[in-house]
Amino acid sequence: MNKYKTILSVCETHSLSRTAALLNYTQSAVSQTIKNFEKELGLEIFIRSKNGMELKSDMTWILESLRAICDAENEIERTAASLVNLDSGLIRIGTIQSISYHWLPGILKDFSTEYPNIRFQLTIGGFGELKEKLQANELDCIFVSEFSVPGLPFVPLGSDELMLVTPLSHPLSNHLLVSLSDVNHQDFILTADGLEYETGKIFELNQIAPHIRYQINEDFTALKMVEQGFGITILPKLLLHNAPFEVCIRSFTEHYTRTLGIALPSGVTPSKAVLQFRAFAKRWCEENLGRRSD
Repeated sequence: MNKYKTILSVCETHSLSRTAALLNYTQSAVSQTIKNFEKELGLEIFIRSKNGMELKSDMTWILESLRAICDAENEIERTAASLVNLDSGLIRIGTIQSISYHWLPGILKDFSTEYPNIRFQLTIGGFGELKEKLQANELDCIFVSEFSVPGLPFVPLGSDELMLVTPLSHPLSNHLLVSLSDVNHQDFILTADGLEYETGKIFELNQIAPHIRYQINEDFTALKMVEQGFGITILPKLLLHNAPFEVCIRSFTEHYTRTLGIALPSGVTPSKAVLQFRAFAKRWCEENLGRRSD
């Protein structure tokens, strides 16, 4: 029994029996609900008269309050039902820049065709920022590399090779392939995630120490700096695809790759909409990424 809806009905019908009939309760249950509520408040809210149950003149404020509570409860029920049925809802997505350019537009377009009433809120950032927001419940899922989210539920979607990027006039641009050792002691531009993730781990394992002259928190700005001759950098192939910069891109002979995918928060039960979106993203990547030459 919902006590607020029951009491609001009595306010409107002025009758215990009519409310009982409308809500399919017994009259004694309705009467007991009112008594318990009055006991909670420490106030009598009804006058029992020959005209039925009438709200006391100094209790009229409670009518609007009960309506507000019932409206809020109805909205919660509607929202919960819509998420279960995928009729509507909001999914808050975090993503790194490369995936936001090359994967997400296609995924969101096709998903929205099937589920047109699901809304999306996108946040683009680095690995550390996205992981923090996910763990703070500010995001529902994030598209990142597996290396950046140890311990979190993760579904792999595809692989991405790390590439060396140099100015066109740089001596390494004359090589068809380069070795990681060629990076040692070179002027280097550190990009968004610094040395905390794959690039830093590769440097550490291979005892590589480039001369870091600049650290920039936006990858395309770093590419512009390379284009202007400030140094070299390492960036993922996915980000570099069709990037509008005059730079030289080379593979490493060692072929360093990372696994990209979608991560969910640990210890939180995702909504049906989020779970459906995760499954859809995996299926979309399986069907579409293999067709691309990049």
